[in-house]
Amino acid sequence: MKDGAAVDAGQYTKRGDERFALGRLDEALAAYRAALGLSPGDAAARCGLDAVLERVRTARPNEPVIALLLDAYADEGTNWDAIGWGAANQLLVGWPVSATPESMAANTLLLEFLRKSLNRDVGLERKLLALREATARRLEQAAPTPAVIELATALAEQAWHNEYIWPDDPAVPDGPAGAMYRPQPIERPEVIAERTLAAALPEIAPITDTVSQSVAAMYEANPYPRWTHLPRRPKLDVRASLKRDFPHARDVAFDAPLAVLMPGAGTGQHPLSVASTYVDVEVTAVDLSRASLAYGKRMAAHHGIANIDFRRGDILDLPKLGRTFDHVECVGVLHHMADPKAGLRAIASVMKPGAFLRLGLYGEGGRKIVEKARRDIAAARIPATLAGLRDFRRRVMGGDLKRLAALTDWEDFWSASLLRDLCFHVQEHRFTIPRLRAFLDGSGLTFLGFEFNAGSAHRTVADADPLAQYRARFRNDPTMADLAKWEQLERDKPDLFAGYAFVCQKD
Repeated sequence: MKDGAAVDAGQYTKRGDERFALGRLDEALAAYRAALGLSPGDAAARCGLDAVLERVRTARPNEPVIALLLDAYADEGTNWDAIGWGAANQLLVGWPVSATPESMAANTLLLEFLRKSLNRDVGLERKLLALREATARRLEQAAPTPAVIELATALAEQAWHNEYIWPDDPAVPDGPAGAMYRPQPIERPEVIAERTLAAALPEIAPITDTVSQSVAAMYEANPYPRWTHLPRRPKLDVRASLKRDFPHARDVAFDAPLAVLMPGAGTGQHPLSVASTYVDVEVTAVDLSRASLAYGKRMAAHHGIANIDFRRGDILDLPKLGRTFDHVECVGVLHHMADPKAGLRAIASVMKPGAFLRLGLYGEGGRKIVEKARRDIAAARIPATLAGLRDFRRRVMGGDLKRLAALTDWEDFWSASLLRDLCFHVQEHRFTIPRLRAFLDGSGLTFLGFEFNAGSAHRTVADADPLAQYRARFRNDPTMADLAKWEQLERDKPDLFAGYAFVCQKD
């Protein structure tokens, strides 16, 4: 590719980002397509196009959109999770009144969606359940067509993705039909591989905290989250990026490679994205769950990512690693500890002076419906088993728990591990800004500011930018790092934060 083409591709991508921020999605789509036409591997343009396709909604099937979605599914660098929203819309508005397994088996977009994206649409789930039932009946007949067998295989893959959260039918026998309903007696190769990897994982120290043991047991049963691939993302010098976002941070240089710690690594999706995207890093991924880490280790091998080390252990035992780190990312983790502040102290103790810490915590205001769900679950004594998760979904989607209907708008409603983490977790703390201030007090960390809209998927347009609201309200505070001011703003706008994502720096 000529240098001029590369420059032009970057210009088109910049134009796409500008149009996207203004909500002009048609223009953004055209710009990103132009960039990819000049440079098919352009990660920034790919991320931008994925963010547009995620939001595309039409009242009837749109052939150009379908063609773009099929091209996206053919590209390993696409964020298949994000574009699944747009694909679900196209499938739903184009679903024939008299759908049959034979007719739907010819729908290439449906097959790609089932294999590569997790369905998160109530209406489409109902249609897929009916299609599954019809396909099971076809498989009971003599010599089903290859196309119907291919459809059944795709439906079975969707069942694997959602961890069999759809209702079971014991009348359907094991085999090709049963695989659409439940795990089969012959285990999948990746399950066998993960069991072997889990047994060999090095351990920081035995887990002794009782809450940590309970959380570990939960994630051993349901490793979170199940994911299928890593989308292509632009390379990023993370410290330079954070310095641009937070120019008031201290300028501290570290030797390469940057030592990155990721406590609460889960199944490795975030750590592997960091290891493959951040420039010149070595990642240490720590988690309570061997099953989760084994999933991540298998995926690291699958994607050829070698600059990551997986360790089983408790955040409380991080000092026993006997080393310090240049950068830490811990998102969605500390609020599941018995004492989140003790976890923060343990993390801070292994950070070098000047190291950045990215944190993500639940917000009280953003989880009110989850609080209601947890109370209803406790009142109804619904167990955190697969049968219990299915029963809870049936009550929510069927109207028995009408006040929880909005849960279907949450991304984490749509698989067993996601739903268990969302509503059935054994330990949960929720924060407000006053609690956040108390949480950080005495930690040896300086609050630099909140992050909004991190990442390409689920980017929002600029009409409700909290940073713009802060700037308009507090014109004399360019750092936007005063938690007391953020507390004032949140008091006036209670829905400002769904949760808290922010950056600190070690003193």
